[in-house]
Amino acid sequence: MKTIGLIDEKIIKNNLINLKNIVFEVTEKCNLKCKYCGLSEQLYQKYDVRKSRDLPFKKAQLMIDYLLNLWKENYITDTNLPLIMGFYGGEPLLNMSLVKKIIDYVERSDITGRQIYYAMTTNAVLLDKYIDFLAEKKFYLTVSLDGDETAQSYRIDRSGNNSYNQVIRNVKLLQQTYPEYFNEQRVNFISVLHNRNDVEPVLDFFKTHFNKTPKISPIAPFGISEDKKKEFRKIYQNLSQSLIKSTNCEAIEDKYFLEMPKGYQLSQFLYHTSGNIYYNYNQLLMQKFGNNKILTGTCTPFAKKLFVAADGKILPCERIDHDFEVGYVHDDFVELDYKHVAERQNYYLSKSADQCICCATNTFCPQCVYHIDDIRKKSSHCPNFCTPEIFDKEKEQNFIYLRKHPHYYEKVLNEISFTL
Repeated sequence: MKTIGLIDEKIIKNNLINLKNIVFEVTEKCNLKCKYCGLSEQLYQKYDVRKSRDLPFKKAQLMIDYLLNLWKENYITDTNLPLIMGFYGGEPLLNMSLVKKIIDYVERSDITGRQIYYAMTTNAVLLDKYIDFLAEKKFYLTVSLDGDETAQSYRIDRSGNNSYNQVIRNVKLLQQTYPEYFNEQRVNFISVLHNRNDVEPVLDFFKTHFNKTPKISPIAPFGISEDKKKEFRKIYQNLSQSLIKSTNCEAIEDKYFLEMPKGYQLSQFLYHTSGNIYYNYNQLLMQKFGNNKILTGTCTPFAKKLFVAADGKILPCERIDHDFEVGYVHDDFVELDYKHVAERQNYYLSKSADQCICCATNTFCPQCVYHIDDIRKKSSHCPNFCTPEIFDKEKEQNFIYLRKHPHYYEKVLNEISFTL
């Protein structure tokens, strides 16, 4: 009999001991007013109001000290685990004084057993002011840019002006000033797909200007305000919808296989059905899913990252609403009860248990429970619920596609590196 894969406080502690990524929301402020911003109320129903706060340095210091003490207590000799320290907003370049202060504190601390890397997602409006520092520290820099001037037209400043000219000028300045750093994998782009751009011209734009391939993502389809759903539908399109309009659809899917929906779909399909693809050697030596557990697409808290919001709330991720916090950084201590974190996660997982048990994809679910619109209600409905009939049809479609394109099987085996 299948059961929901619940967790306990031991798993939470172990995740923190082996934490891969910590992200600080250094400010809630932003110098742009993007139409589709997930942190605004232009399209989305927000359960936690943004108040243009900055993260106090003391709270960042307390969180760092908490983790350093935990790591020292559980240090294994000669280990040197990588840790990415990310800076988020709002627009993080609006509070670079805090970013610099945090980095200085970390680099003066005893970080035995950890190799620290820095990361930031930015709209690049202020990039020209901090190019030297970002390049010196070799930041993993992700620039939000939707393509050409028309594609960028939803990303406007507070006066309603398109941010394109300012952003492209600053990014080219970085490219010209630090070409080696820019051409490494440390500088990348993310583009939001909407009704004013399309996959093919976006790919062409970044290839022409920067010789890079952006990550292209649709506007988040969950949490839309009821009175904004019509407006949302006008500007929304996903990658598949956009690719259909291209006369070079198949060529694009082949060239950018790893970035396209079909490549992701096939890789996941083969991983979950072939029985011979594994994330790592531990999984190879043990049962792939273990004990017949139902796994949702919800990350176990802190297995991937820990997020500290500007007001001190601790969350497992920056992509969920802040009323799902699991801890808090107070003015003089960190409140993080591992048992509470586990129980809160189990509570939300259990709300969809009846559906999960009957779902045909319940051992490789793509759905994060915190992105289910009615998860706060007494009962909730999963939008990714899949019947056996639907799953069998999707399986057959994938097999047909692979028979027509057998080289894709080789691509999955040889080119895709799964990461937990």
